[in-house]
Amino acid sequence: MVALRTAELLNLSSLGSDLDLDRQTVDRYLTVLEKLFLVRRLPAWHRNSAKRLIKTPKIHLCDAGLASTLADLHPDDWITKREPFGHLLESFVVQQLIAQAGWTDPDLRFYHYRDKDKVEVDCVITRGRKVWGVEVKASASVNPSDGKGLRRLSAQAGKEFQRGILLHDGDSVFRLGENRIHAVPLAKLWTL
Repeated sequence: MVALRTAELLNLSSLGSDLDLDRQTVDRYLTVLEKLFLVRRLPAWHRNSAKRLIKTPKIHLCDAGLASTLADLHPDDWITKREPFGHLLESFVVQQLIAQAGWTDPDLRFYHYRDKDKVEVDCVITRGRKVWGVEVKASASVNPSDGKGLRRLSAQAGKEFQRGILLHDGDSVFRLGENRIHAVPLAKLWTL
């Protein structure tokens, strides 16, 4: 069930209902899966750190291969099942960023952003008060409206916002309107 919901907001009650388990049992099972490094709860970012504690986390299955197998996704489904593959790609990128941070800068903290208007940023990275945003798009075509979440995050973070990156499946780097927000090919994740 978690594989089918990877990169989505975690709703323990809904997950429990689908599994015919109570909310507390689901929470305990997820805690075990976290300790086994199979799932990750990505907390919500908010400028007010007290509000972070009450906002809904996202759930990510840590292993993209396991997630695709459990969700019964096959390479042939890439065109017809874009949404689940997009979620899978988001979970994969979040895991890659966290793994790279482990050996480059252990002071980085990872979150997701979603506001009351449902404007989102897949991954928010912080170090102290500094804030970066990373959005993942499973498409080669990108337009300025795809940077909406990053612009909203920039407005929320104010002067602490350092940069926003929209990772995409194309091969060009370009600015998405604002000077600090760029579209970057996904392949650059391993060459930066």
